[in-house]
Amino acid sequence: MNSDFRDKLSNAATAVEITLGMVILIACIVSGIGMVAMTDMNKLFGDPAYLQARMSSACLIIIGIELIKMITSYTIDSVVDVMLLAIARQMIVEHTSPIENLIAVLSIGILFVIRKYLYISRLDRRRSKKEIEEDIRAEVLGVENCNEPKKPEPPEIGSLI
Repeated sequence: MNSDFRDKLSNAATAVEITLGMVILIACIVSGIGMVAMTDMNKLFGDPAYLQARMSSACLIIIGIELIKMITSYTIDSVVDVMLLAIARQMIVEHTSPIENLIAVLSIGILFVIRKYLYISRLDRRRSKKEIEEDIRAEVLGVENCNEPKKPEPPEIGSLI
């Protein structure tokens, strides 16, 4: 496929992502303002179901904002954050059974394990074409990194005597 066509396709996809992010952001702002403006304080303190509905709405707005961060940041960490928030929202705000709570807690635990042990920071940053090509070249040549100077090897014990 032509490199110029790939660049145009990538730019078009980025434009769609930014447009979608803007739509979600506007919806979150309007929903947040509407939620605050329409909240009845007497009902908030007197009716637990009303409080639960407001908490659910607030969590949805927060998840929408995290979704925007995920769309714009391209990091593995932001994907895990959105998943954590969605699972926590489901568990805290909704009335779920003990089995559903157990599954939610296990899911959150698995996400923390993924973040702690399977997270590769090198994959989590944007890289230029040049950096990607250098990494490929280094892999083909069997070298760790072409740009970093090699550290001198420590002398062998036999050569010191």
